[in-house]
Amino acid sequence: MLPDSQQPRAKPSGSTTRLLQRAAGLYARGDLRGAEELCRQLLQVDPEQPDALHMIGLVAWQRGERQRAMDEISKSIASDPGKPQPHNSLGVMHRELGNLEHAEAAFRTAVGLMPNYPDALTNLGNVLSETGRLADAETMHRRVVALAPKYAEGHNNLATVLSKQERWDEALDECRIAVELAPTAAEFHFNLGNALSAAEDWSEAAAEFQRATDLAPGNADAHANFGIALYRLNRPEQAEAAHQIATELRPDSAHIWANLASAHVDLGDPDAALKACRRALELDPDLPEAHNSVGLALNAKGLHEEAIAAYETAIRLRPHYHKAYNNLGILLHAQGQFSEALTAYTKAVTLVSDYAEAQWNKGMLHLLLGEFEPGWRGYEYGLDMRRARAHLPFRQFKMWEGEATSGKAIVVSGEQGIGDQIMYASLLPDLVERGTICLVNVDRRLYPLLHRSIEGLTLLPHDKSALSYIERVVVDYQAPIGSLGRWLRPDLASFSSRAGYLKADPTQVDLLRNRYRDRFGGRPLIGISWRGGTGAILQVRSIPLAAWAPILAQSAFGFVNLQYGDRRADLEAVRRDLGIEIFHDESVDPLKNLDDFAAQTAAMDLVISIDNSTVHMAGALNVPVWAMLPAVPDWRWMLDRSDSPWYPSVRLFRQATAGEWGPVIERVAEELKRGIADRNRAAGARPEFAAPR
Repeated sequence: MLPDSQQPRAKPSGSTTRLLQRAAGLYARGDLRGAEELCRQLLQVDPEQPDALHMIGLVAWQRGERQRAMDEISKSIASDPGKPQPHNSLGVMHRELGNLEHAEAAFRTAVGLMPNYPDALTNLGNVLSETGRLADAETMHRRVVALAPKYAEGHNNLATVLSKQERWDEALDECRIAVELAPTAAEFHFNLGNALSAAEDWSEAAAEFQRATDLAPGNADAHANFGIALYRLNRPEQAEAAHQIATELRPDSAHIWANLASAHVDLGDPDAALKACRRALELDPDLPEAHNSVGLALNAKGLHEEAIAAYETAIRLRPHYHKAYNNLGILLHAQGQFSEALTAYTKAVTLVSDYAEAQWNKGMLHLLLGEFEPGWRGYEYGLDMRRARAHLPFRQFKMWEGEATSGKAIVVSGEQGIGDQIMYASLLPDLVERGTICLVNVDRRLYPLLHRSIEGLTLLPHDKSALSYIERVVVDYQAPIGSLGRWLRPDLASFSSRAGYLKADPTQVDLLRNRYRDRFGGRPLIGISWRGGTGAILQVRSIPLAAWAPILAQSAFGFVNLQYGDRRADLEAVRRDLGIEIFHDESVDPLKNLDDFAAQTAAMDLVISIDNSTVHMAGALNVPVWAMLPAVPDWRWMLDRSDSPWYPSVRLFRQATAGEWGPVIERVAEELKRGIADRNRAAGARPEFAAPR
C-alpha cells in the first residue's frame, strides 16, 4: 500500500485548507510537481506546516528519493507528533525498505493515536503476518473488516492470514467477499484461485485464475497457477499453453520453467521438457523442482539410471521433497525393485500423510504383492486423484464401509476403464446374495450384459432421470465399484469360485460361432488382441502383431480379430508379410456395442491377448483366455502365478525379462502345439485350453 496523503490539520485557515485539498487532488492524479509546488507555497508561510511536509515526503517517495522522503515525513511528525497519518506513511516506507521492526513501531504509533484507523490497522496486520505472528495479524484484519465491511482489501488480507493458518473454509469465505466487492481486482481472483487450489477444487480454481489472467494479462503467476490447475483437471494441452505464456512474461523464473517442463512430460514430449529444465537449472542450479522434472523426462525416454540420479539430486537438495520420493518409487516399481519402491513410497507418505498419489501407488504395490489389507487401504486414495479413479457422483450418500447390507440400498457407481468395471462386476452377485438392494450406475454399454447375467440389479438410466429415481428410494450407502473390493475381497480366501458371471446372448454366440467355423473349415477358433493402454503403458503392454508369427503360423487354428479400434493396417501387414489371414468381422465394434463383443468373445474356443479389456471380457464369460503379461504387470495379476483369483478361466504367461516378448510368444506357441497333439491323441476332440488349477 502506498503512503496515504494526510487530512488537513484541525482548524486550518480557509486558504490553507484549499491549498492542501488542491495539492491532494494533484497528487492523486499523478501531478507530483504541481502538488509539491502548492505545498512549498504553504511552507513559505509556515515552514513547519505538518500536512505540507507530509505531502512533500509522499511526492519524494513517488520519485524514488527515499531518504529525502523519510526526512520530510520525520519533519512532519516532529511538527505535530499527534497526527497518525505521517506515522502510518513512515511505516509503509520502512516496510518497503525491509525495515519491518521500524515499520511495526510506526504503525503501532499510528494505531495508538487513532485506534479505528483502517489503513494503519491493515498495515500493522500485514507486518505481523509477514513476521509469522498470525493470530495477532488476524486480530488486526478482523478489526479492519469490522470497521469497514465493504473494504475489499481488508477481506483479502484477512483471507491471506487465514490461508497461512490452513483454515481454508474461512479463507474461501473472505476471498469470495473480496471478489464480490471488487470484481475487477485481478489480485483478488488470483488469491481466490489459490484458496480453491488448496481445497483441491481445481475446476473453480481454474476459472478464477483464468479471470485473473483476463483482468491482468501480464501477471505471470496467474498464468502459471492457471497451468497447474489445468494440469490437475487433466487438460495437458491448455496447461502447457498457460505455462508457456508464464515463461514469456517472466523468463527469469526457474520455477515457471520447471512447471513448463512438467507440462511437456505430461504431453509426452520429454525432449522439450529437458530443454525447459536446462533453462530452469541455468537460472537456479539448486532448484529441486527442476531436477524432479529432469527425472520425469529421463524416465519417459527410458533412461532409468539417469532418472534415478535426478530424483536423488532433488531429494538431496530438499530432503522433505515428497513428490520426488513418489516419482522415485514409481520408477523403482516399474523396474521390479519392489522393496526399494515401497521404501520410497513410505517415505513420501511419512512426509505428507494425505499425499494421495503416493498412498495410491503404495496401495497398488501392496496389491501386486498380494498384501490385500494395506493394498485396498491405499487404493481408496485413488478417489482423490485426477487420473486414477472417478469422483463420487452422489455426494449426499454415505460411503459403504462393509456394514451389513441386508435390506439396505447401495448405489454402485462405475469408475476407471471398461476392463475395471467388468472385473469389479464380479462383486455384484456377492451383494445381491447378501440381500442388498443394488442400484447400479456403470458404463451403459454393459447394461444388456448385466441385465441378462445378474438378477436383482436395478440399472439406473444415464440421464437426469437417474437422480430423480434415486430421490424416490431410501438410499443407505454409495460405493464406487472399485471400493467393493476392500470389503468383499479382503484376502485370497474370500474370492468366489463361480466360473463366469456374465452371459452373452446365446443366439448371437451360436450365429457367430457357426459363421466363423464355416469360414475356417471347422478349425478351433482363437480370438486375439495385441494392444492396450495409453502412453508409456501402451509401450509396456502391447506386442506388435508381426511378433505373433510363431502363434499365427499354426494352421490348425482359425484366428479372429478381437482388437478394439481401427487396426486394419496391422491386419493387412500380417496378411502381406506373413501370408496369414486374421478374420476381422465388420459387424462387431467393441467400442460401440459390448453385447455384440461379448457374443463374439464367447464364440471363441480360446482367447489370446495382452493385458487389456479383452482379457476381462473373456474371463468374465468363462472363456479360456491366455494373457501375456510384462515383467512388472498390473496389480491385479499379482506375481509368480499362472492363474488369477479374479477369473478361473485365465492362464497367465509372464515375461522373464522386461521388454522381451520373444520367449513368451514361443511358450504360447508351444502350448498351442501341445493342445493340437492332445486333440489328435483324443481322436479329433476339440483341444482343451482351460487354465491349470
